[in-house]
Amino acid sequence: MIQLRNLNLEKLRRYESWLVLLLFVLLTTIAAWNILTDLNGVIIGRDNDVYINPWADWWTLKAITDPDISLWRSDLMYYPIGADLVYHSFSHLNTAVSLALRPLLGILPAYNITILINYVLAGLSMFHLGRYMTGSSVAGILAGIVFAFNSHNLYQSCHPVLVSIWCFPWMTLYFIRAVRENSVKLALVAAVFVFLGAATSTVLVVLLIFWTGLLLLCLFFSTQFPRPSWQVVLTFGLASALFVLPTVLPLLADAIAGSNSSFIIDPEESIRTDMGAFMVPHWYFWLIRGMYIGIAPFFLMMLAFGRKRRPAAIWFLVTLVAYLFAIGPTPIIFNTPLPIVLPWTLPIAPVLRNMYRMMILMSLGVAMVAAYGWLGMLESIGNDRKKILIAAALTGGLIFFEYTAVPFPSTPATVSAFYTDYLDEVPQDVVIAIIPTGRQQDKRYMYYQTIHEHPMTGGVISRAGEDVFQFITNNSLLRAGAVDLREKVAPTDREAALAQLAEANVGFFIIDKALLNESYLMGESLLNLNDWRQFMVVEPIYEDDYLVVYPTAAQFSTQESIFMNENASSTQ
Repeated sequence: MIQLRNLNLEKLRRYESWLVLLLFVLLTTIAAWNILTDLNGVIIGRDNDVYINPWADWWTLKAITDPDISLWRSDLMYYPIGADLVYHSFSHLNTAVSLALRPLLGILPAYNITILINYVLAGLSMFHLGRYMTGSSVAGILAGIVFAFNSHNLYQSCHPVLVSIWCFPWMTLYFIRAVRENSVKLALVAAVFVFLGAATSTVLVVLLIFWTGLLLLCLFFSTQFPRPSWQVVLTFGLASALFVLPTVLPLLADAIAGSNSSFIIDPEESIRTDMGAFMVPHWYFWLIRGMYIGIAPFFLMMLAFGRKRRPAAIWFLVTLVAYLFAIGPTPIIFNTPLPIVLPWTLPIAPVLRNMYRMMILMSLGVAMVAAYGWLGMLESIGNDRKKILIAAALTGGLIFFEYTAVPFPSTPATVSAFYTDYLDEVPQDVVIAIIPTGRQQDKRYMYYQTIHEHPMTGGVISRAGEDVFQFITNNSLLRAGAVDLREKVAPTDREAALAQLAEANVGFFIIDKALLNESYLMGESLLNLNDWRQFMVVEPIYEDDYLVVYPTAAQFSTQESIFMNENASSTQ
């Protein structure tokens, strides 16, 4: 009879899990409706970083389909020097899903849907952890909504390396179960989710290590859990290390054999969270890189503190510790720097690089505290099922509405016809040079490269050394358009500079109108578009609303004086 009851309970749990999965599919669909109705017209995420993500998918596909191409080096960026990609922001797991979906959906829709799948998985994973820890399915659902749709996670839609946070609840769930049940098998399952996090990004590896250490510390001193056995801890640790090693081996090899320490930064350069971010609604100031807690979750947290403080103690601690790390090393409050340094952040900041990433762990803590807050709310509601259902629907609805009351973040994927059509008639080895060039501007050009596939003189890689910019700085045209260089100089000797480009097989000198205008208005560029027109003297071979294209030599001007876009007249 007991076995039959347990079997029925297991079936009920499995059925419930499928329903919750469908619920988070529905919630993600509602939240991201503006994305789903324009899958080919936008890139998910509201940040300039979104432009480099499709490039990672494109380059990975080239590397696995062409034996002559290495994933870890590209000669199509920073031409003719090339770029080392060992430290580049690849998200291999997301790329694998995106590439698998391409035949069904197309390139950009596959990428967008891949990112959205992470929100479904984040909600589902947090549901399972919340339900296990509290014994309440409603608490798990509320925790899932907080975890999946908080402002920090919505912002990270622009970063595949930081959006796959579902590995944290699942790793936590199976590790806690392994400790409670003294199960080596469950410890191995927990290690699998560490591997999946590592397959997403090395940043998540750093956070998972930090979180595992903090969790172990809590479990050793908590009276709610048995002391972790050495078999469980050792199995989890060794399996995690073995699983993670293949994903971090290229970085370790370069760091050790190549004595490359460029992945370590000065702690004071770390991007941190504003101390007041948790109370500022994200529709008021979107790019805050913090987690807005929200009214309903804050109410649940207060209930948890008042009525469920002891069982929720670990999660309160996680929230506090993550917050104290996220605001350092040099904290600011409402954009005002404070004249202090938080010493506890100094050991981890050089490796984690941007401390605001600790918001991932804070969202884990807040979600779980909110789950316990629901248990506190039940003490006031009683056993009236109707009241419980109404309270659950209202609470979940309020959280979801407050978190997703603005359109899901997106960035236009508009591309000039020069990249989609004109360059199709140009030999593939002909290089293009685009100004303004700079880390932020070149991110957009990387997306363009996934369409035209021509080499380019600029680019963006993580941990770029000064050597990759030598060709740019040694050409007066490119040097004048380089916005990141401190010393601004005007271009000189147009003929010699064009000849130098042509000799290196750079066929086209391109001016991106919108980005040049932005750079000029921000004081990053000495010359505006009219200045460049007067300096170049010769007529462009192509112009539309987006760009102006000049040939570098006669062999690249076979379509001279042809303005192929109807919008050209608006720029004359």
